[in-house]
Parts: sequence; structure tokens; C-alpha cells
Amino acid sequence: MAPKMKNKQWLMRTSLGHYCLLGLGFVVAVLGVFSIQWTPDLFDYILRTELHLSESSQSYQVWKDTPVPMYIQFYFFNWTNPEQLEDKSTKPTFNQMGPYRFNEFHEKVNVTFHENNTVSFKQVRRWVFDPDHSNGTLEDQVTTLNLPPLTAAFVARDWSVFMQTPLSVVISQMETRHVTKKVREYLFEGYEDPLISLADTLPALAQIDIPFDRFGWFYKRNNSDEYDGFFNMDTGADDLNKVGRLRNWNYVNRTNYFPSTCGMVNGSAGELWPPGQTKTNISMFSPDLCRSLTFGYTEDVDVHGVSGYRYSGGRNIVDNGTVDADNWCFCNGDCLPIGVVNASSCRYGAPAFVSYPHYLMADPFYTSLINGMSPEKEKHQFYVVLEPTTGIPLDVAARFQINILLQPSQYISMYKRVPRVFFPIIWFEQRATMTPEMASSLLALLALPSNGAIVGMVMAVVGVAAVVVAISCLIRLKVAKASEKSIQLNTSESGYPLMKKTGNGQDRKVAKEETA
Repeated sequence: MAPKMKNKQWLMRTSLGHYCLLGLGFVVAVLGVFSIQWTPDLFDYILRTELHLSESSQSYQVWKDTPVPMYIQFYFFNWTNPEQLEDKSTKPTFNQMGPYRFNEFHEKVNVTFHENNTVSFKQVRRWVFDPDHSNGTLEDQVTTLNLPPLTAAFVARDWSVFMQTPLSVVISQMETRHVTKKVREYLFEGYEDPLISLADTLPALAQIDIPFDRFGWFYKRNNSDEYDGFFNMDTGADDLNKVGRLRNWNYVNRTNYFPSTCGMVNGSAGELWPPGQTKTNISMFSPDLCRSLTFGYTEDVDVHGVSGYRYSGGRNIVDNGTVDADNWCFCNGDCLPIGVVNASSCRYGAPAFVSYPHYLMADPFYTSLINGMSPEKEKHQFYVVLEPTTGIPLDVAARFQINILLQPSQYISMYKRVPRVFFPIIWFEQRATMTPEMASSLLALLALPSNGAIVGMVMAVVGVAAVVVAISCLIRLKVAKASEKSIQLNTSESGYPLMKKTGNGQDRKVAKEETA
């Protein structure tokens, strides 16, 4: 009986193992199917939770104190022949100086969330000079147009002769047409100018709005929360497709700097974009230019292994109605050939005109008047690269050039015999590129749906295989048990003799004993 008992216990243990394998395989297969089905929902949940702006979201931390390394590079155009300005046989000639790089840091302040799913804030920008990545020092001398008297003449161009004449006298006695200053003075430090110093005391300057006590392109902007203005934008809490969309700038949804639709505050505030980007257009608002900008999709690119869509600035941004008739309202009263946009109303009345660096994409008219321009698409085009699934910016290169219009004046003697030329003064490149470490984290997030599907498929296949194996083994075990039972039954009831060995090695039949 002992061998039979052992065999029976072995069969029971084997059968139990197969049933456990069957149950485990079923559970694994079900979990695999659920993983395939639920992973996209989990990914969408992560996007909804982390991409909208709230004090608990990951986006808020990145947006409030931007960790992405940023810098701005300034390039100056040094005017090499100012003494030949009135010589009609020569053109103003320039050589580019720089770059002068400054590391840039952004911080959002006065952040207030509202019940209508918007957030209001101001922005502090800080710049720190980076001599190691600069070609030159802040002590470098640059010669260029003297902007304060030229601005005064431009603002007064429509005044009567009786008002322009005293202004002409003041300008002739106190100013020169060009100046040579240090880079640091042109940028953040500023420099004193007699017209600015006496603006509040001279009747001839009373009607000219001069908001600063010194002149400098970035004077008083470093570490200030006032210059960029007041922003109100959508958080995306109610609709993720709205995240980052600017509602108001300086408390209004349209500005007075441009008429009609050109003055509308549209597009992203510049740092947050909704997920699900397509190969069409994106828009953003630029407080530096007081207007919205539209970029068109141009190509797919790779940034540290992350695939993105590149949206580039085209001719439409520097168009005055030549390419798109709807852009007529960017003329600001002076519709010029394509390539520059009048920004004087945004720059305190200065004759400032914005273009791409080196007049990229501009009408040849502008470069025909001067020497020294070399436009190159790779170096001078404005672009934004977004990861399409999440809308996260991967690489941004904001590139613009400031030009000053010099033109003859009938009543301002200093400018009576000058040519009409758009003078290139300075161009800048603002860069922000995701680091490799950030790219790795983003890749891990983007891989979640596909990895979840792969894991789910593997689990489903393994689970189904385990179920099949378990069922197969149980069937074989059941068949084996039935066969053994059948043999035992046949042997015990058939009446056939059993063979038994005799002592001399020969077999003999042992008859079944019968009871009397």
C-alpha cells in the first residue's frame, strides 16, 4: 500500500501546482490586458494633472522659477565712417561686434490665481555677464547714431516751423549726430545725455515724453518687475488646450500701439503651450515688441533625443501688407517694403524699426543703402521647437534686430542734409534649450504609453501561455490517472492468471484460488 499512497500524494501535489499555475496565468493575462487598456488613460491623467498650472503641479514649479538655462547675446553694429555721412558717393559701413553674452534668469512674482481659471503675475528678469562666452568685454567702444536728438527730431517732424526751430537750436548746440560709448553704457548702465537731462526745463522739449534720466537699451530693466508688464493668462485647469494662453497684458486684451486686429493680445505668453501640437501654426505675444507673433511649422527636429516640431518666423512677421493684406495695420502710418516693422509707438516714440538680424528675408532695398550685412538663415532666423505630445518647449531662439531710421529734416539743421537710411544698431539672440537631463526625464514620460503597452502585451502572452500549459498538463494528468485506474480495474476483475517466477527460474501459472 505504501507505494500506492506515495504515488497518489505525488499526483495530488502535481495537480495542485498545475491549478496554481492556471490561476496565476489567468491573473497575469488579465493584468496585462488592463495594462494595455489603462496606460494611455494613466498618461492622459499625468498630462492633465501636471501640465495645467496650479500651485501643486510640476508645471508651476518649472514656470515660476525657470530651471532651463537661458542666455541672451548682443551684437552691435559699429559705424566705421560717420564722417562721410553726407557724402553721396559712399554708404554707411558697419562691422559687427560681439557677441556679448549674459546669462538670463526669470522669476514670476505677485502670482495670483483667480476663480475664472486664470493666473495674474509679473516677471523679473535678471542678466549676469558671461565673459567666458563673449567675444569682447563690456569696455569695448562702439560708434553709432546718437539716438536722443534723433528721437526728438522724429517726434517733432510734424510740428510747425515755429516749434521745430527752437528745438533745432537746442539740438545743434548740445548734441552730435553720432556717439562712441562703451558696451556697458549702451546696455544696462545707460549714459547721460544733455537733452534728457534738460527735458523738463526747456520749453522746446516739453512735448516730448522722455521717461528715463539716462539712455540705454536695457537701462533699468535688470532685476525689475515693471518693464515686462502685468500678465493674465489661462491656467488650463478647465481646458488643457488653453494653458498658457494670454488673456490680458497690462490689464487690456488689445493695445494702443497698433490699430485694428494688429493690436490684439493673442497667443501664448511664451513659456507654456498646450499639448497635442500639430504641424500648422503657433502664436505668442512679445512684450518687447508690444504685439503678437505667428510662427509656421517648418520641420521635425531632434533635441537631445527628443523629437520636436520647429516653428519658424517667416516673412509674415516683418510684413506691412505686402505679403498678407491683413498686416496693413502694422504700418503705423509708414508702410515700408517687407522686412522691417515700425515699432516707434512701442519704443517711446523713437524711430525704431524691427527686422530679423542682418535684414534676413527683407527687401533688398534696405541692404542696398549700407555696407556690412550678411544674412544667414541658420544664424538669424527666429524659431521655437515644441515637443508635440506635451507642448513642452525644447529649444527657443528669439532673434531680432533694432534699426533706427535716419532721414532728412527740413527744419532741424543737424539732419537737413543726411540720407534716408535704416541704420542697424543692435541685434540680439535669446536662447533657451532643454538640458540632456531634462530631456531624459521627458523621454521617460513619453515612453510610458508604449512601454505600458509592451509590458501589458508581454504579461498577456506569458499569462495565456501559462494558462495553456497548465490546462495541457492537467489534461495529461487526468488522462494518466484514468489510464492507471483502468489498468488496475481490468487486472483485478478479468480472471486472467498472473505470472509468477518459480524458484528454478521458470514461470508457472498461479491459478486464482477459489473459496469453497
